Amino acid sequence: MTQVTPPGWYPDPGQTQDGPPTERWWDGSAWTDRVRPAGQAGAWAPPTPAPGPGPTGGPFAG
Repeated sequence: MTQVTPPGWYPDPGQTQDGPPTERWWDGSAWTDRVRPAGQAGAWAPPTPAPGPGPTGGPFAG
């Protein structure tokens, strides 16, 4: 039986001693390009997507 590591933030396996500690997002099968400073709150939260373009067209509520 194989043990599966759940998705989450883990110490960056590629971290060097040249900078502050970082964590890297593990998606459940591979490391992603998402990194953050180590020790941030919300340890399990998935990475936030990059902001997209704002709303276009359409009436404004108000």
